Amino acid sequence: MSHAVLIVIDLSGATASLRRPDEFTRFAVALEGEGDLARALQRSGLGRLHPDGAHVAVDPVALRALAGPAADEGWDEGFAGMCAYAAGKGWVEPDGGLLAHVDAGPETG
Repeated sequence: MSHAVLIVIDLSGATASLRRPDEFTRFAVALEGEGDLARALQRSGLGRLHPDGAHVAVDPVALRALAGPAADEGWDEGFAGMCAYAAGKGWVEPDGGLLAHVDAGPETG
């Protein structure tokens, strides 16, 4: 299984948490619970649902805050590299939001 910076959004509580914050080879959102993703994103302050419905435009400032104590100098370097890679692939929105793929099922593993 590929490691990822994995954002887990609890739809029922509209909260977000970060798992494996220092793996920058994949960027994804996993969903838990029942609820509306767009509303949960708005309430959590993490970002917004992309119009395609398959991606979340994640606010980089909110992501760094979510990383908490893991966001040290090494994390900043890895995150900057991930952002540069994403920009080169066209995965950064005009407002700076980073596109993360939404995984349909709950995180396993």
